[in-house]
Amino acid sequence: MSALPSCVLSSEHDPRQWSKRKRWTIALIIWNLIAPIDMANTFYSGVQDQVQEEFGTSNTLATLGVGLYNLGVVFGVLFGGPLSELYGRRPVYIVSSICFVVFSLGSTLSLNIFTLLICRTLMGLFGSPVFSIYGGSVADLFTPEERGPVVALFTLVLQGAPTIGPVPSSLLGPFFPWRRLLDLITIWGGVLAIVTILFVPETEPRTIRRKIAESEDVDIKEINSSSKVWTKALLTPITILRNEPIMIWTTLYHSFVFGLLFLLLEVYPHIYDTHYSMSREQAGLVFIAPFIGNVLGVLVYFGYHKPLYEARQRTIQIESGGKLEIEPEARLPGVLLASLLTPIGLFWLTFSAQPDIHHIFPTLSGVPIGMGMTLLQLSLFNYYIDLYPTMSASAIAANTAVRNIVATVLPTVGVPLYTSLGIRNANVLLACISCIGLPTGVILYVFGRRLRAASRWAKQATGASPLPRENIEAIAPLLAQPPQNHYGGTRSFE
Repeated sequence: MSALPSCVLSSEHDPRQWSKRKRWTIALIIWNLIAPIDMANTFYSGVQDQVQEEFGTSNTLATLGVGLYNLGVVFGVLFGGPLSELYGRRPVYIVSSICFVVFSLGSTLSLNIFTLLICRTLMGLFGSPVFSIYGGSVADLFTPEERGPVVALFTLVLQGAPTIGPVPSSLLGPFFPWRRLLDLITIWGGVLAIVTILFVPETEPRTIRRKIAESEDVDIKEINSSSKVWTKALLTPITILRNEPIMIWTTLYHSFVFGLLFLLLEVYPHIYDTHYSMSREQAGLVFIAPFIGNVLGVLVYFGYHKPLYEARQRTIQIESGGKLEIEPEARLPGVLLASLLTPIGLFWLTFSAQPDIHHIFPTLSGVPIGMGMTLLQLSLFNYYIDLYPTMSASAIAANTAVRNIVATVLPTVGVPLYTSLGIRNANVLLACISCIGLPTGVILYVFGRRLRAASRWAKQATGASPLPRENIEAIAPLLAQPPQNHYGGTRSFE
């Protein structure tokens, strides 16, 4: 047997050379697969009162249905990348979607609150690997120049699905029992699992190459052992988070902003019940406003910030004859705008949530909050990609794990916080905490080069650096990695 002479895939097997229709079909199936998994977390909030009443449990215990789902996501996203490297993307999609459906069905059939909570945790654990590999699939299928619209769609579903999740369950809650509503997620996920099995092929180039070699009885030397893959995937994010002050501060702030969505899941019903005598189902409808903010955030980023960044990059390259590349700090204006929008929304909620003010005014405060959440994630993740050219996947993985840990805790502490401090004081406290992002962003923008000079992994001054790797707009760890060869493969952790 001879060694495989080339790593180049033929057009028949190269995902980037498949027809545009086929590539978009695969991408849209994955996009739809993400939706029920991402929405299932907050969808539960709209039926939480029914769950609490049927099982006779406390509000705190029932709220764990949201928090424990996030806890499962913490570990699922860390395992997804290594699994896709070892076994390919297709097996991970199939196993993840099937397990999600199984435990979703288990949650609808639960006979007690503890079984429900266990199933919810396992739904998050086994469903969330898709969050850490879909970006790799997009990079496998599309060139950097083609990815803009695809990434915008995935951004919208990732940000919008959990935000809009409470709305359909709140609308239907008064008319259907909670088990039937959760069945909708199960059926939705089941249909997409079948579609995934039938129509989503393997797109990871190394896996495709390995299968070709096996079919032709050819040996192919693997670059990384499985133990090396797992060690880098699980330990590198912890290492970079522990040693990089930039990562620590930005991750803590992003985690707080991300956790606000899940805190508001519990706080909105408390506020609207106290001031407007609304039920939990009615209060769930106010999440339409943050969803509108998510959409606006995507439009602002891809319609304004991204083109502005690319224009600056082209100017610098032309003026330097291709020797310089734009500094990572050029991504921070989006972070600064997001750091303004979030406290504006929270202060708006603070002073408009009053019994003598119509409920539409505090509801509209969700628009800048939702917009800030989306802008912050897009801008910050792309900042990580530019800041840590060889470690961006690990940086984003660390950020994702920490913010899901925070999202596990905040729903449980929300109502006790507002009960002990009062609605206005609690809102002021959260708004003041959210203001921390602005001075942090200004410091990074002004002193970023000096801070990078003291970093082990951050990109240093670009005075003599060659023109960059491909500009990859990313919202998940695998999109952060540049192709390892010209036919499009990405690796999770390098």
